Amino acid sequence: MTLKNITTNFTKNKKQLKEKELFLSAYDLFLKNGIEKTSIDDIAKNAGVAKGTFYLYFNDKYDILNKLILQKSNEIIREALAKTNNSGIKDFRERTLFFIDYIINYLKNNISLLKIINKNISWGLYRKAIMKPESYDDVNKVLDIFIKNLTSEGMSKEEAEMTLFMIIELVGSVCFTTIILKEPTDIESIKPILFKKILAMIKV
Repeated sequence: MTLKNITTNFTKNKKQLKEKELFLSAYDLFLKNGIEKTSIDDIAKNAGVAKGTFYLYFNDKYDILNKLILQKSNEIIREALAKTNNSGIKDFRERTLFFIDYIINYLKNNISLLKIINKNISWGLYRKAIMKPESYDDVNKVLDIFIKNLTSEGMSKEEAEMTLFMIIELVGSVCFTTIILKEPTDIESIKPILFKKILAMIKV
């Protein structure tokens, strides 16, 4: 490896480290203080960098928030997929409910995170253009498995894709409203009805 390559790699790693530190700082402050009460000054100071450094990586506070939502929602979906794959469940409908139930319980047990993600859990599946390659590969498996099962039963590919999108959007919205706002009821009370509606959506 040449000196130029070593220098380039060092600079790249240093930039990645600073970006990661800003991510961690923002996430920590958003959890503790809330999004509105957290400033760019706070994020930079907590990360141990100058305020100007923040703007090398992010446009504003909402840019880093959006990227955090994408990152965290993607992590939840990937974890839910891994747990589903390890569950031993073979039936497609049961696997779908297990996958959804895992996401619900994760958000229920991480209310501060849910406040950050808001209703945007679907970002972890659908904002492919700004995902890292390894993240995209994992979530693509969710899409492929789901679509393959529905198309094999007679649903068109386009309808299968839209059905999964609607299910994830529905789950995100129901989780936020029932867990954070507790309206119109709590998540455990509405879950059986939610599951019933999801099963109806994937019935061909």
